[in-house]
Amino acid sequence: MTIDQIINLLNLDLSWEYAAMIQYIQHASLLTGPEYFAIINEELQHAQDEHEHAVRLTDKIQYLGGFPTVNVQEIKTSLSNVEMLRQDLQAEYDALHRYLQRIEQLEALKLYDVAQVIREIALVEQGHIIDLEKSLGIQKVR
Repeated sequence: MTIDQIINLLNLDLSWEYAAMIQYIQHASLLTGPEYFAIINEELQHAQDEHEHAVRLTDKIQYLGGFPTVNVQEIKTSLSNVEMLRQDLQAEYDALHRYLQRIEQLEALKLYDVAQVIREIALVEQGHIIDLEKSLGIQKVR
């Protein structure tokens, strides 16, 4: 793995953060029904978190000598409340998986400072997963 490859992967992560931010904002505007009232605010908070992740990623990409992308990955849409939350949950699962890989890749290059930033982002993504699983009624009790 080279620095250029890491920069490309971080730019990929950045493009997914842009998509997540937009998707959360759009989903928050479309969720309806009294049972989703609190979830709307949670979705907007998640959008703010994704914006912060994008800012942190652009800083690290530039720090490594790269040029932060303005590309946006695919944004999932639906008119179904449950489907929107499932789309958001899948995006969070995917993000966490990417970030766990990125931490290993960065540490292999001894870029511990950048790996720490990605670890902090991964922790927030894990919190989003927990929130969305609870919203969808996903129980993990054994």
